[in-house]
Amino acid sequence: MLTAKTIQDDHSRCFRYLRGDLNASATACHVPNEAQKQDLVLVSHPDQLSEAIRREASIIIVQEKLAPLVLGQESPGCFFAVAVIPLAMAILFKYFDRKTERFTQWGTRHPTALVHPEAVVADGVTLGPYCVIGARASIGSGCLIGSHAVVENDVSIGAGSILHAHVFVGANCEVGEGCEIHPHTTIGSDGFGYARDAGQHQKIPHLGVVKIGDRVEIGGNCSIDRATLTATYIRSGAKLDNICHIAHNCDLGENGLYTAGFMTAGSATIGKDFVTGGNSVIGPHLTVTDGVALAARSTVHNNVTKPGQYGGYPLQPLRESRKTLVNMGQLNEMRKELSELSKAVQSPRHAGADSAADLHVLHTCADAPAAANSSEAALANGAKAEVT
Repeated sequence: MLTAKTIQDDHSRCFRYLRGDLNASATACHVPNEAQKQDLVLVSHPDQLSEAIRREASIIIVQEKLAPLVLGQESPGCFFAVAVIPLAMAILFKYFDRKTERFTQWGTRHPTALVHPEAVVADGVTLGPYCVIGARASIGSGCLIGSHAVVENDVSIGAGSILHAHVFVGANCEVGEGCEIHPHTTIGSDGFGYARDAGQHQKIPHLGVVKIGDRVEIGGNCSIDRATLTATYIRSGAKLDNICHIAHNCDLGENGLYTAGFMTAGSATIGKDFVTGGNSVIGPHLTVTDGVALAARSTVHNNVTKPGQYGGYPLQPLRESRKTLVNMGQLNEMRKELSELSKAVQSPRHAGADSAADLHVLHTCADAPAAANSSEAALANGAKAEVT
């Protein structure tokens, strides 16, 4: 449950109180056209505001531009204004999030959970059905470990982190505090490294680890490979969408946003505050500086040394890459026009003597109108002389 007074007392930095009863409370959150009387509703359009008011939602959060509409009328509910609706969602939706029930419904430690005697499990940890905690693993206080999750030997999981069902964390890897790793993600699988010998591929053992900082979120079906000798790093605050692959020895900087399908080859280094669209790729042994944004389906094939927006393959500044993309859509038509122009330019040269004759005829035809005009003038002058 969320009360209007809680918003006023705890979140006034982001929310501006407009009017209404601060004792109002909300037990759920819905879109405006499904709102009920005990709901929190967020609106960014006048039509949504009218609908939320008509349905008598208990607490209504409006985008700042709609504040004059709220102040100019009387209606039930408590109203707040916020500059950015997504920020309101990030702050207030937590009061209605029942995610922990997915884990705690089985109790704090399900009887099928397998915990090695040498593992250290802090107070307040929830262990779901059939999860496995290996030797000398350390699980921080308040962690939620989902069913069938595997935490191998000598792993460290920081306080308050969440491992969803079927997450795998390989031996000796580290996960920081307040992280969340979604189902079917693998942390610390072997990197892809082989040496060729006598026509065969010999596997290079990967002796390194993966180190994940604090407040990192990793989506489902991701794979983070362990390093060859040192560590693969996912720095604090990074957020990875589903189906991302991070190869061995990579270093992903703080507060990066990596959307679905992002991939790196080995030993890539990415600076902080990186943002990428889906299905982008960074090649091996490359460095991307801080503050870089990539458009979807971009490919980095050289070091990126300047902050800014980029896109395409080969990679270009975003504005240039958009021009290239538009031009590529016109290539077939341009090719056809160029072929026709080429034929037109080459045809007189291949015609030989016939071309010269044709040109003579053209000149003759061009002179004909002038001769005709001269004859007409002479006849006219003769006629005048006879009259005189």
